[in-house]
Amino acid sequence: MKNRGNLSGFTVVIPTLQRSPDLDDIVTQCAQHALVHEVIVVNNTDPPLRWDLPKVRVLNLGRNIFVNPAWNLGAREAASQLLALINDDVRFEDDALTHAYQVLHRGWFGVIGPDEGSFNRSPRGRRRVRIAPFFSFKGNFGTFMCMRVRDYVPVPKALRIWGGDDWLFLQQRKPNGVLAGYRFDTEMGTTSGSPEFQKLRKDELDAARPILMPLYRTRWWHRPVEYLDRLRSATHPSRR
Repeated sequence: MKNRGNLSGFTVVIPTLQRSPDLDDIVTQCAQHALVHEVIVVNNTDPPLRWDLPKVRVLNLGRNIFVNPAWNLGAREAASQLLALINDDVRFEDDALTHAYQVLHRGWFGVIGPDEGSFNRSPRGRRRVRIAPFFSFKGNFGTFMCMRVRDYVPVPKALRIWGGDDWLFLQQRKPNGVLAGYRFDTEMGTTSGSPEFQKLRKDELDAARPILMPLYRTRWWHRPVEYLDRLRSATHPSRR
């Protein structure tokens, strides 16, 4: 176990197969953020990677351990109190990470991720930034997840590519939250959409069901937040 001391900033973990043209920009952006203590790039392929940035540490594995085990590795290696699991193909505004930092230090939420309506579109009219509890964790939530390291529960070995975000979501002791009002951009599936990973999808989904389904409604917040989600959808159908 790492001695995290008073390092209250983020350890950013970015798994990669070096297929995203945005990788270098995302690593550089994170390394330059004032609230990021370190960036751990988990390189799941060859050739080796290197950045001449003091905050960046690369774990050159030379083989593909897949994304969820890479998250587990990054969480074990983290030297900070906060963890940000960020895809190598998601672009985001710096203030989204700042907002997540502020909310996590208040202790109100478990995992914080982006609102589905924030992707690949510019906010219209006067922008309203906010965070809200939610239960509908489908979509792009897993592309950018911020949480306290102590709340990270290692993803089971049977889940290598899919289901890791659902696992972390359902395990939290406090409700999870979505950030709205910030712009996120992603091609979604730069790596996972490739044919070799699609072949693994069915096996992964079959393995995920018996692991994830027993977790539903096991935390105190699951039922009330799920009800709140349904109420919001009924009141504002366009937000589904």
